[in-house]
Amino acid sequence: MVHKIGFSLATTLVGAVVLLVLLPSLSGSLHLHLPTFQASLPVLKPQVVGIDWDLQNKLPPWMTSITEGAEQGVAVLLGQSLKPDGSAPQVLLDRAQMAKELLHQGRVVKVIVSGADPAGVGHTEASATAAVLMDIGVPADAILQESQATTTAENAWFILRWIPKGTGKVFIITSDFHIARANYIFQEVFAHFYRSLEETYRNDVRWKSSTKRYPRLEVIQAPTASFCGGDATLNKDHDPKADINSYSLAKRAKDELRFLASGDVATSLYGEPLSHTMYIWPIQVNVTLDPQNTRNFHHALKQSMAVADALCKCVSPSERQGPELRYPLRFPIRPFEGPKGWQEICPLVETS
Repeated sequence: MVHKIGFSLATTLVGAVVLLVLLPSLSGSLHLHLPTFQASLPVLKPQVVGIDWDLQNKLPPWMTSITEGAEQGVAVLLGQSLKPDGSAPQVLLDRAQMAKELLHQGRVVKVIVSGADPAGVGHTEASATAAVLMDIGVPADAILQESQATTTAENAWFILRWIPKGTGKVFIITSDFHIARANYIFQEVFAHFYRSLEETYRNDVRWKSSTKRYPRLEVIQAPTASFCGGDATLNKDHDPKADINSYSLAKRAKDELRFLASGDVATSLYGEPLSHTMYIWPIQVNVTLDPQNTRNFHHALKQSMAVADALCKCVSPSERQGPELRYPLRFPIRPFEGPKGWQEICPLVETS
């Protein structure tokens, strides 16, 4: 949401008045009667369109919009890098359909679209996703735009102030290849948020809770199935400068597994990241302080292994080009079982 202020014309006119008043007339013949001139100006009132920030959700425990255990849900539709021409990739269209379905079923009351412009195409992923949602019939008043996030961690952090009052569940809508990592990051960022707020307000007399426990959101995975194609000649897996949407589905799943297994995800949350691409994360999330971190990480890794193992046959991009193969992954996604290590999963797919 952007505040659009209609001040430009008024500013120009007032600036002209000031200039004429302050500068002496070279000929001595210029006489300006300021009140009369002002009376002739059109009345231009600021037109503010967007969010009334005074009414926005507050984060202290006694003012939170989270109602732990409530059935009301909100969907978070994670952004995806747009194509070089600024259009939405197929995986984003798939996610939009999932959001519409959750709204239709009454499982969520709002859809938060999250994403800035990390691809540098001139408009945000959030605005592009909002447009896609409206194109498929989702009403504008059901959509909330969060336009700051450039990483999944920022998706999780920045949406917390957009939670509608009375919400107990958050549905993470993202693609099959991304869901395991996204779910883990949301769990750890939320845990950091709860812990930080509990420490900040523990001794505040306004917090009447006897347990001093910040209300929790139930995190629910809502993965979307991507197009699985069998034409490897269509992918650009060996071109590190190619648009990410031109990579094969198999490569994207294997890359996601590598991000988790290498420690890049947890390290990027707390410590020196292995990659500095787009890392503007303003805080650090010490995952070791979360007693559930080991369990969360192990589950995410095993789930990511299951995804990569299943999608290994999908060697064309997910843009619905070429022959379609039978979709090989089952939902809900169960953790991988078997003796293989993560590096043995989908070994024919080379990752950069």
